[in-house]
Amino acid sequence: MDYELDEMRQQMAILKDKLENQTIVNDRFIRRSIKRGVSTLNRRYLVMAIIALVMIPYGYWAFVMLNGLSVALWIAMCVLMLTVVGLIYFNGSVLRDDNLMGGNLVEVKRKLALAKKRDGNWPWFGIPVALAWASWAVYEMAQKTGGSEYFVPCCIVGIIVGALIGLKVHFRTQRHYRDVLEQLEDLEDAK
Repeated sequence: MDYELDEMRQQMAILKDKLENQTIVNDRFIRRSIKRGVSTLNRRYLVMAIIALVMIPYGYWAFVMLNGLSVALWIAMCVLMLTVVGLIYFNGSVLRDDNLMGGNLVEVKRKLALAKKRDGNWPWFGIPVALAWASWAVYEMAQKTGGSEYFVPCCIVGIIVGALIGLKVHFRTQRHYRDVLEQLEDLEDAK
């Protein structure tokens, strides 16, 4: 009887070891998956920052040199683009932390939730300011071209297409944040 009891204890110990190793593998797998999600967000922020910085010299060429619009319009665009870059840098600083995934999961989750909230609030500022700037640009172009009958509708279509692309990118970024936060919750539940 003692022999059977010892054998059962050994089997239970082996089973416990296997389960602990499985948890460690799951933990590593989920952390790696979360890190990939964070890397995707970092890349998206980097691409947006590069586009915003490229728009500064391109805007001067397209608006001032090519179309003869005011330098004030270009300066306003530069301020907007630099604001975008600053906000991207500020919000993305949480994601660029090398020790992000090695630390306390509750703290990581809190930081990512704050970054998601900041990113979610961006359209409340960005859309009205972009519309004001675009209206100013359309007004200047209409004054310069004499307001042809096709110009304003084409500008409106361009603004709508640009807004739709921007919102698509925004919602995709929010979805990535949500996915990473759900993975963090799964990791917390597994522990």
